[in-house]
Amino acid sequence: MSKMPQIIKNIFLGIGIGIYILSLLHYPVYSNTLLQLQEEITKKEKEIAEKESVLEGVERRIKEISSSNYSLSQKINLLNEEIQTLEKNIEETEGEIEEKVKGIEEKKGQLEKTKVLIDDISGDLYIQSRYKLTSFFLNGANWFTIVESLYVRKSAISTLKKEIEKIGGEFSSLAESKAELDKEKEDLDKQREGLDEAHRLLAEEKAKVQAELSKEVASKSGLSAQIGGIKKELSQLQNYLMMIRSGGAVITAGSLISTNSLGSYQNFLNVAPSGSFGVFSFGAFTHRNGMSQYGAKARADAGQSAETILKDYYPGTTISPGIVNTNGVEEALMTSINVNGYGSLRLEEEYLLGIKEMPESWSIEALKAQAIAARTFAVWYVNNGEGREERGTLIKSICTTENCQVFSTPLKVGAWKIAVEQTRGQIMVDAKKQAIKAEYASIHGGWGNDVGWDTTDRSGEGDWVSRAWGNLSGYSLFYRNWFDYNTETKSYTPCPTHPNPWLTQAEMADLLNTYKYWSQGAQTSGDDRIISVDFPTCFKNVCVASICGYNANPYSMDEMKSLVSNPVTSISSVTTINSGGKTDSVIFETNAGRIEITGENFKKIFTLRAPGHYSMPQKGFWHFNVVMK
Repeated sequence: MSKMPQIIKNIFLGIGIGIYILSLLHYPVYSNTLLQLQEEITKKEKEIAEKESVLEGVERRIKEISSSNYSLSQKINLLNEEIQTLEKNIEETEGEIEEKVKGIEEKKGQLEKTKVLIDDISGDLYIQSRYKLTSFFLNGANWFTIVESLYVRKSAISTLKKEIEKIGGEFSSLAESKAELDKEKEDLDKQREGLDEAHRLLAEEKAKVQAELSKEVASKSGLSAQIGGIKKELSQLQNYLMMIRSGGAVITAGSLISTNSLGSYQNFLNVAPSGSFGVFSFGAFTHRNGMSQYGAKARADAGQSAETILKDYYPGTTISPGIVNTNGVEEALMTSINVNGYGSLRLEEEYLLGIKEMPESWSIEALKAQAIAARTFAVWYVNNGEGREERGTLIKSICTTENCQVFSTPLKVGAWKIAVEQTRGQIMVDAKKQAIKAEYASIHGGWGNDVGWDTTDRSGEGDWVSRAWGNLSGYSLFYRNWFDYNTETKSYTPCPTHPNPWLTQAEMADLLNTYKYWSQGAQTSGDDRIISVDFPTCFKNVCVASICGYNANPYSMDEMKSLVSNPVTSISSVTTINSGGKTDSVIFETNAGRIEITGENFKKIFTLRAPGHYSMPQKGFWHFNVVMK
């Protein structure tokens, strides 16, 4: 086949180029990179999420400030800072919106201009190419002139396309970019509404706090002269309220029958300096088991019989007329008993007549209750003469001290003898007819382990002290400040270095510092310096292991303060919480903040560190009241 003429080739080449150029005019000329678009979306979503958290954070901050212990002026300062921060955020957000709107308007203008140019050129190119191609075929126009014209316009289109792609690099299309910015602006407008709402909330909160502060400032000048008395009254009312709600004791001088003896509450109120502390125990040297002897006296004086008294103090028991179950066998009571230092004594005619546990001047019904209790305890102690095993030892003889029952000669011949004779052979037994362990003590302090509240109505509500049988007996040891009982000599003699029945501010602060040090681990380290400051003077002949009073080395008050952080130096109030016949806790308001100590731990610290002969004569329990004058 012969070669195609060159002119024909050029014609087809020109037609192909023209078709190619026209095809370019029908394809999109804007960039559409999915990765870039996704990155932009992610970025905007993150910004929106951050903005949406502003209001939530502000509301949380208002709650924190309002519920905190900040002063009113501190709250106002904090709220002002929050308002300033929000105002700055609002300004920045508005600036961001303005910049973005400005930017997109500029890009929109650029894109519109570019589109107009490319439309004009491409339209002109299309018209001219068709016209000149037709002219070429019809008139034989110069091919090179046509091609040159087409390539010039193609070059212009190519340049404008690149410009559009450059502009479209940030936005995949003008419609999408505008929609995205409109959505962002809408979101930011909502955020601004949230910021405005937060601003409003803060402003309202500030106004409320400012009003409260202004009110307090306005009233302060008028109250300044009375503030000390008001605080004291408020503290007392709060103490009473807490005590009443917890079933505790509201102690007043009028509640107590006892008079102005040295360790009494009345004496403390009359003599102690302001700011002093008294630690008063409910009950004397007692285990609170069985009968309160002074309680029995008050009950008998009120007309109760011996049987009624015993039924209340030993619930679940009955009185047996001389028969007892011993080792599973019912038998008559023993007629004699072995007594330490005295040998065998007749039970009714000798041993019981030598019991020195209750004054003969008391009512006969109280004496009869005591006689039955004493007889029962003796039968139980030696198991009706057959012996009782205790810790591997067979006990067949009874001691004569308070560890058993106090016995001595000469034998009594008065009212006590009458009480023994009128109750001859009577003992208290349980459901199995076994003799019970009929314990008793002089006074329990309003509560018995077997009976609960030992009051006229068996209630511990309100002013129960005035209704307690032990208090009604008139016995001053029912509620006493034990500052003078010398455990070394077993006598009531105050320590010469601490003759007063009260603690000073410095002494009570030292107890609290000792508690802080002790609770940090000293209780497990065996620190033998946690003892009374005046232990070497008050207990010089008392020895525990190798530590005696004369060689003891207690921490001084200053040393104790140095052992703890933020030591206590002053105390403004104290509240004792009692319930169910025991002390739950003692709460002190101090310069170092509130310090709350359980009743058990306060008794431990008090026993270790209290000055002089201070003590709590309670065995196995803690029931006391700490009072600040």
